[in-house]
Amino acid sequence: MSYFEVGQEDLKQLRDEQLEELVARLAEAEVASRGFSPSWVHWSGSTDAPDGGVDVRVAAPSDFPEQGFVPRPNTIFQAKTSSMPPSKIAEEMRPGGRLATSIAEQARNSGGYVIVSTKDDCSEPKKRPRIEAMRNALKGEPGEDDIHLDFFDRSKLVQWLRQHPAVALWARDLMGKPLSGWSPYGRWSNPPKDADDSLILKDGVTITLPTGGHERLSIKDAISRLRELVRSSGKAIRIVGLSGVGKTRIVQALFDETMGDQPLDRTSAVYTDLGADPDPSANAMLERLLTEGRTAYLVLDNCPSGLHGTLASRVASVESKVLLITVEYDIREDNPQTTEVVRVEADGPDVAEELLVRRHPGIGSGNAHRIARFAEGNARVALAVAERVRAGESLAKLPDEALFDRLFSQRNERDGQLRQHAGILALVYSFSVQSPGEDMDELAVLGSIHGIPRHLLFGSVADLLERQVAQKRSHWRAVLPHAVANRLAAEALSRIPPETLRATFEAPGRERLLTSFAHRLGLMHDHHIAESIVRSWLDEGGPLASVSGLSENGLKMLDHVAPTAPDAVLDRLAAEIETPGFVWNEQAFDPFMETTLGLLTSLAYDPDAFDRCMCLLLRLAD
Repeated sequence: MSYFEVGQEDLKQLRDEQLEELVARLAEAEVASRGFSPSWVHWSGSTDAPDGGVDVRVAAPSDFPEQGFVPRPNTIFQAKTSSMPPSKIAEEMRPGGRLATSIAEQARNSGGYVIVSTKDDCSEPKKRPRIEAMRNALKGEPGEDDIHLDFFDRSKLVQWLRQHPAVALWARDLMGKPLSGWSPYGRWSNPPKDADDSLILKDGVTITLPTGGHERLSIKDAISRLRELVRSSGKAIRIVGLSGVGKTRIVQALFDETMGDQPLDRTSAVYTDLGADPDPSANAMLERLLTEGRTAYLVLDNCPSGLHGTLASRVASVESKVLLITVEYDIREDNPQTTEVVRVEADGPDVAEELLVRRHPGIGSGNAHRIARFAEGNARVALAVAERVRAGESLAKLPDEALFDRLFSQRNERDGQLRQHAGILALVYSFSVQSPGEDMDELAVLGSIHGIPRHLLFGSVADLLERQVAQKRSHWRAVLPHAVANRLAAEALSRIPPETLRATFEAPGRERLLTSFAHRLGLMHDHHIAESIVRSWLDEGGPLASVSGLSENGLKMLDHVAPTAPDAVLDRLAAEIETPGFVWNEQAFDPFMETTLGLLTSLAYDPDAFDRCMCLLLRLAD
């Protein structure tokens, strides 16, 4: 059974207003599928509004194709949750013995009139008398032979739903049978209920497209160009940036008809946050969309780089009508053959400040400005601090350290334990909270650094998630944004002996956790303890000393830590390359050489290292 299948029995349970909205959404999707704006579809959305026999109206331009479920550019639908036998059709179309004005207008204008009934399931012999009853109701009326008439029963409605996956997702949710974690176009950024969710267009966030010389654009200037990139590139689109810069809301804006011209078709959007463990999986959903030949924008939030690469390659390998858009706070080396990378960056406090004023008007504009500046424009950090501002309190004279404390306060008092636990967790880029006994218990290992019981650390993880300073994906967790995580990790590094950290992370069987620790150290290139640990790894006898003999995890570690001790990494690479008899087999894939070439290219951006890097690159080219 298709993920998008809706049962006929489920349709029978719909109320009047639900059926009306379903027909409206299907009409919007049908109109959009033919290249026209869904805004040509009109419906009241209220059963109390006088409709003159019209629940949903399509009023498209004259060049609208006359085919399919919307048979004419000017078509009206009447949605009925009651049975509509031929006798009742006559009463519906001719109340009081006179043809309804709306239907008469359709006849005069060569339009279409469709009755939709969820209580009827008609075979062709049963449908024919209903069409005849509709035709008889128009006898003697102007244009009686020019109007297109049709009757949609439950089976026809199911058939229509199969054509539009996003509408089917909405319908399944309405009927209490949702696909877990999947949704159509909506408020994907998950603002509070009834909160103003309009896109903030102030300065403070920039978008860099892979085209146009990598110019940094304002949100307003970037939206139309990003839409065109999605439509025309033929590649998957990867939206990347730090947590809290508004990536999800920007993707949502691509489908927003109130934002500029030519929005992406919202009726074809299929969305999930992979941090919510959707069922079916993203892989399974993509395969189903491809197999069934669906048209869809598949939007995957919090999508890991590895999964993105797999899905992007799959989409690129076949002719399909699926366009892939993924969102993530981190980026690896995405394949330029299959991916266009779009970067979103905070560039000032203005957007975060406006968001604070919207979400927390009681804190006042002065406090909003102070918090936004402290957060360096990061909305996630700013909102977390604002939630802990007391009524009437002024933050103008508070130092940054006091504001940082607010992220970990409890009932307006500093929660030192939570902050300490957060620092331990931030020592690694990410960690698993899976149950003990399933592989290595990373949470227990982290707790052992400071003698923290696993259950206490697990509770702190939950607190951090609630305070918006951690994110989850399946059983994985990460302290985010990085501005917060790096500060916490710096505190932990200053309080824990380096030998304790090395002994903990370098113990056998902890390669993944060690690599994650290296990833964090690579983000702390101005911290002397982080630099000291990295240099010790590169020294003789250290885990990174023999570069050419490193495992895949070891090469990842080397790549991660290069920004923290670039001169030491360059020395170690040079020692390998300048060894007499060094040979590179360029005919075969060599992970060591791939990493080495990437590092030498990056390190060469330092003017002091440029000449040396070039000499080593030339040595490899010989």
